Amino acid sequence: MTSDAGSTGTQAAVDPVADPGGGREVQRTLRERLRGPWRVTVAEGSMLPDIAPGDWLLIDPTTRRWPRPGSVVVFREPVTDDLAIKRVRARGGERVPFNGGYIALGEGEAWLEADATPAIAAAAGYGPPIDSDRFGPVPVDLLVGRVWFRYGPWKRIGRIGRIGPPTTP
Repeated sequence: MTSDAGSTGTQAAVDPVADPGGGREVQRTLRERLRGPWRVTVAEGSMLPDIAPGDWLLIDPTTRRWPRPGSVVVFREPVTDDLAIKRVRARGGERVPFNGGYIALGEGEAWLEADATPAIAAAAGYGPPIDSDRFGPVPVDLLVGRVWFRYGPWKRIGRIGRIGPPTTP
């Protein structure tokens, strides 16, 4: 995924705030969130068929917590720091199936999944999607924003909706 918002090379102020659960949550300032990226171009096929390579997306960067399950988000991958796009499967306090069991997500974490199956991605010429099944829960401080609108190509313009959350035990 590429962004058309430039990087200034400066670091924004980060305010650590104690959360009621006794842990620490890092909240970014509104200024840091608004500086971008808020427009992205999709470069890979992990969200096929709903979001395709070449789609131009608008991002709401003011989101300060994980959106509801079913929402599409842009985040920084935990290992590479690259921008990626996935769907929120579960948020903090929920459990998700993993390796034959379940994993409970901590507050400020989300489980993100690709829409495309490995077969769909391979048919489109891409490798298997990389999501939380590979890198685990994603902390909220890696959230860039919620995808809300596709503004191109012309034949695909429209809102990016939320898909109802799957049931979790």
